[in-house]
Order: sequence, then structure tokens, then C-alpha cells
Amino acid sequence: MILFQRVKYQNFLASGQVPIDIPLNAHTSTLIIGRNGVGKSTMTEAVCFALFGRALRNITKPSLVNSINKSDALVELWFQIDQTCYQIRRGIKPNLFEIYADGVMIPQPAALADYQTMLEENILGLTYKAFMQIVVLGSASYVPFMRLSPAARREIIEDLLDIQVFSVMSALTKDELSANRVLSEQLMHDRRAIEQQIRMAESFVTQMSETHEQRMANLRTTITSVNATIQELEEKQTAMLVALRSFEDTQVAYSTAAQRVTEYTATHRALQARQKKLDKEREFYETHDECPTCAQPIDVAFKDARVSSIVEKRSTTDLAHDQCVALIEKYADLSKMHKQDLDREAYLRSSLTTVESQLEAARDRVQELTKELSTPTFAPMMSVDLDGLRAQLVANERQHAEVSSRRAVLEAASAILKDNGIKARVIKHYLPIINRQINHYLTAMDFPIHFTFDAEFNETIQSMYREKFSYESFSEGEKKRIDIALLLSWRAVAALKNSASCNMLVLDEVFDSSLDAGGTEEFLKIIHTLERANVFVISHKTDSLVDRFSHILQFVKERGFSSLKA
Repeated sequence: MILFQRVKYQNFLASGQVPIDIPLNAHTSTLIIGRNGVGKSTMTEAVCFALFGRALRNITKPSLVNSINKSDALVELWFQIDQTCYQIRRGIKPNLFEIYADGVMIPQPAALADYQTMLEENILGLTYKAFMQIVVLGSASYVPFMRLSPAARREIIEDLLDIQVFSVMSALTKDELSANRVLSEQLMHDRRAIEQQIRMAESFVTQMSETHEQRMANLRTTITSVNATIQELEEKQTAMLVALRSFEDTQVAYSTAAQRVTEYTATHRALQARQKKLDKEREFYETHDECPTCAQPIDVAFKDARVSSIVEKRSTTDLAHDQCVALIEKYADLSKMHKQDLDREAYLRSSLTTVESQLEAARDRVQELTKELSTPTFAPMMSVDLDGLRAQLVANERQHAEVSSRRAVLEAASAILKDNGIKARVIKHYLPIINRQINHYLTAMDFPIHFTFDAEFNETIQSMYREKFSYESFSEGEKKRIDIALLLSWRAVAALKNSASCNMLVLDEVFDSSLDAGGTEEFLKIIHTLERANVFVISHKTDSLVDRFSHILQFVKERGFSSLKA
């Protein structure tokens, strides 16, 4: 049994930064009151979110964060199963999902989905669908059991009866049976292959009628052919080595080409700078008659001498410049030729490596053939272990027999584990108990009908006069009585199996809608008789209900945030 003890939440839906902390097992009956929109149902949403990572209603995960604070949504839930105390911490913005057992965090697998599966299957034994049927009645997203498909109904009942394990076993059996069939087919394929190998080997041995001399002649012919190939490859190798040596002779000329280009480029820049300087100096003397610094006239003879000297230097510099440009072009061409030669050399070396590899393989082949030729007793090139193949065939037949025997067992188990097998027998066993519980609660609520489920959970509803009805033919108040009877019956069945049983029961505005005064009174009597139950009733009927509960929780909303009234 799951004993829910406490839930605490903040920045979740209408709650703010100040946490709301609610004990879940302190009182047998609690009435939750407050105006619309103050957060009366948030407690149930928080419990559902902590357990399953989703709300009861169709609300997206980001929408669960308080719209004012917009971050740090956190729900903490404490519960006990047997002697182990658990705590779940689940948050949004930032995302958080942690499970603690007796104060120690359970390690998380790589995928959070596996963490959730472990929580539901290994700890809770409770799915979201089962939670909705045995814990909560009347929420906006609640789908009555009677409006579920027969398949969905059966799935929930299987959860409650703790027989989903048979479905798991059935799936595992189907998987193993499928693998068994694949293995059987593979063994048959291997058997046919082995039998074919045996036939081919026997045929080969039978057909090996060539004489020793003929085989020797074939070997000699092959050796001669391979030797010719070796000679051809050696000639290619020699030619390639000669070509490579010619490349080596040009390396010295090429090796300094790039360096010379760099050097002459620097010299070229220096000569260009000198040309500009001389041109500037000549322009100065040609355009100035006096010194700009001291304002003294410049002697004409001095100017002419300077200009003549500058012209001479400029001519010398121009000649050096042209020579430098020519050298740059020369060595640039050499550098390009060097690159092309390097590419050709690389290709030649690659080809040489290939030839050498072929040559080595050919020489190895000659060595092998020569060794075979010198063997006194010639062995067939194809050696076959017929005894080994026959042993493989025997082993294959033995394994196939074992696989076939296992398949017979699996097929029998699969038949037993089908929906109409052992699960149907368990359900058939509990079906009278289920029907008895439903009618017990219907009678307790003064609703004189006879309600029966068949093995497929299709219902038959009859009055005391044997008149048949459908669920949809009843009024909303009568439907609510049926829904309540089913909810309480599922809880009773879960308690019998101790599977999905829990202490918490939430009735969300059940008394505010379709139950009349008589139905309300009868139901109040029932819930006060429930054993090991902590009932939470959300209602607006404060006047008529407040005195019928041992504890009251009143929610209020202040400055946009939900809180408990002290």
C-alpha cells in the first residue's frame, strides 16, 4: 500500500514563492474550500505531477509554472511503501527529477524516461490511468470508467489486480518465440549449407583424377608465367628508379628557388623605395631656389651638380631594379617547375610502391609454388575436412531438436499467457467480487439497480424489475452514483491485492454538481467508513459540509498568489 504523507509545492500553478505544505495522512477527512480560482485543486495537480510528470488536466508542462514568477516551480512528495520512505522532487525551470529512498537518492539512468518507468513499475506499481480511477474523482480531466473503451477498462483492472506481469511475460515469451523461430530457420539454413558442402567435397574428391605429372606441369607453367611477370615488374622498377634519380639531380637547383624569390622580392621593395626617394630629392632641387630651413639661396651650380648626381643614381637604381625583376620572374618560374616536378615525383614514388608491392607478392607466389613443386607427395589445393563437416551436421541436428523442443514449450506458455488465458482466469475469479462491491456501494447510496460486468468489462445494468438500462441513459446524478461506486470498488479491489492501493482519495466538487441531498448524505456516510483512507473533498458547499469533516483547508488568493488561510 502507498501511504501518501505530505506534499509541498511552490511557484506551481497559482502558488507563489512561499511554499504550500499539506499533510496527506494527518486527518481521515478534509474539506478543501475557497472561491473559484484560488488553487483548491492545485494540491491534487501537484501530487499527480510529482508522480507522473504531468498534470491531471490537459495543461502543458511550461504552463504549470506560476505565470507571475515564471521560474523555480518545485513539487516535493513524501510517501511510504512497506517500511521504505520515499521522497520525489520534481521541478520546472530549472527541470528537476529526483527520487530518494530513506534519504538516499536513487541513481538516475541515462534516460529520464527509464527513471519514470522505474518509479511506476518498481516502486509505485501504479500507472497514471490507474491513479485517475482510484484516487481522483470529478477533476476536469477525469474520464469516468464507464466512458472508457473495454480494452482501456481491462488494462486498468489488470493494473489493480496486479496481473500486468502476465502481459510482460507474454511479451517476453513472444519475443523469445520469435527469436526461437529465427534460430530454427537459421539452423535449417546452416544444415542445408553443410549438406551442400559435404556433397561438393565428396564430388571434389571423386573428380580429383588428374595425375601427379599433370599437376607438376601446371605448377611449372604457372611458375614460368609468374617469373615473366617478375621480370616485367623489375624492368619497371629500374626505369622508375632512374627517373627518380634524375629528379634528385634537379633538387639542388630548385631547393633555393623559393628562398631567392623571397630575397629578391625584399631587394625589389628596397630599390622601389630608393627610386621614390631619389625622385623626391630631384623634385626638391628642381622646384626650390632657396633652403626652406634657413631661407638662404641655393647655389645654381650646386643644384645642377646634385640633380646630375641624382639622375646618375636613378639610372643605376633602375638598372638594378630591372635585373631584380628578371631574377624574381626566373626563380618564380623555377619554383613553379619545382612544384610540378614534386607532383610528378610523388606520383612516381606512389607507382613505385605499387610495383614493389606487386613484385613482392609475385616473388612470394613463386616461392610458394616452388615449395609445392618440391613436395614429394602433392597435396590437393583444396583441403576438406569431411569428418569435421559430418560432425557439424550431427551437432546442427541435435541443436535443432533442442530448439524445436523449446519452441513447443514457448508456444504452450504463449497460449496460457494470452488475454483469454491465465489473465482471463484471474479476472473471472475476481469478477464476482468486483460486481458484489459495485452493487454494495450502489445499495449504500440508495440506488436500486443491479450492475454487472462481464469478462470483457462490458456492463449490464438492470432495475429491480429486470428492465435494462445503459449508462448514458441515466441522469447526471445517477451517473455520478455509478462513478462513485466504481471508484470505491476499484479501491477495495486494489486493497485486496495490495497492488495499487493507497490512502489518498480526492473528490473534486463531486457534491457541487449532480449529487442531490440524499446522494450527498449517503456518500458522506460511506467515505467516513473507509478504512486506511484519507479523504479530501473539494467543494463550495461550505455551509452544509463544514461540520461533517475532521479538518478544513481554506485557500485564499492574495496579490495573485494562492495560499492557505491560517
